[in-house]
Amino acid sequence: MTLTLLNLKQGIILFWALYMSLVVILNLFDAAKTLKLLPRTWKFSSGNFWFIEQVTKMYSTPTWINGVLFAGAIVWEILNTVMLWTALASFDGSSYASINSALIVGLALWAAFMVIDEFFLAWSVAIGNSNAMEGHRSLFLTWLVCLTAINLLPNI
Repeated sequence: MTLTLLNLKQGIILFWALYMSLVVILNLFDAAKTLKLLPRTWKFSSGNFWFIEQVTKMYSTPTWINGVLFAGAIVWEILNTVMLWTALASFDGSSYASINSALIVGLALWAAFMVIDEFFLAWSVAIGNSNAMEGHRSLFLTWLVCLTAINLLPNI
């Protein structure tokens, strides 16, 4: 079997579709824990709602606003995930419209997170040896590299 650059492009989209599917699932479980639909001891969740609370507490942000922010992120992530799976299913190398749209929606998500990170000074809240800003910036740049590669590499 010969692998081609078209296969690489399809693999990149498959990777991001799987990644975003996992992000959505973990965030939905986290939402269920937050709403007390799952026990606090439930391990398989993102912890992102707790992180949102830590980042926004400098402005004494009400819990309901944190909930709206989290729900908005989840809806955006679901939209992006559906777009990625749809793009993958239809991509044969002849049209890039659906792939570009899916990756641009993902880029916009990471860009929005970076703006929110800056507004709430999220770089001051540590996650292990890193912070949210670094993670979102890394994801933004990685998605941008993937978008560029998919559009510049030939389908050979």
